[in-house]
Amino acid sequence: MTIVADIHADIDALKEFKDALTQFRHAQREVAERGDHQFEVTRASLEEKAGRWRSLLARRQSDLTACQQAAAQAAADDSAEGRPADCGAQARAVQEAQERLELILRWQQRVEEEASQFRGAATRFRDLLELDVPRTENHLLAIINGLEASRRVQVAGS
Repeated sequence: MTIVADIHADIDALKEFKDALTQFRHAQREVAERGDHQFEVTRASLEEKAGRWRSLLARRQSDLTACQQAAAQAAADDSAEGRPADCGAQARAVQEAQERLELILRWQQRVEEEASQFRGAATRFRDLLELDVPRTENHLLAIINGLEASRRVQVAGS
């Protein structure tokens, strides 16, 4: 009777292991999907920031151009009183916007490189989850079914 109880316990353990594999597969699929989602969120955030800084750079360049034109007009106008306009603040603002935009573009490139590496590993992981784990689950199920059939034969023959 102890052998039969041990066989029942072994079959139950294999069933629990198969169920655990199934739960693992579903949970890990969600993890991989969240990773993809986070890259997309990061891409969108960086693109939105790059757009804002491009727009700001264009405005600042326009302000600098206007200031430079006003300074040139004032220098050309002989009757102008005082000194020509100082465009240093506008030039610094343009430089800041260019630097920020360049930084964001470098981050975008870095994110794309990392996303590419992630995609390769994630694809291999998904293949494992979608191909290898289900095959293992099916193999375990076949073993379980074989053991249960054998158990039924032994119980009927006893």
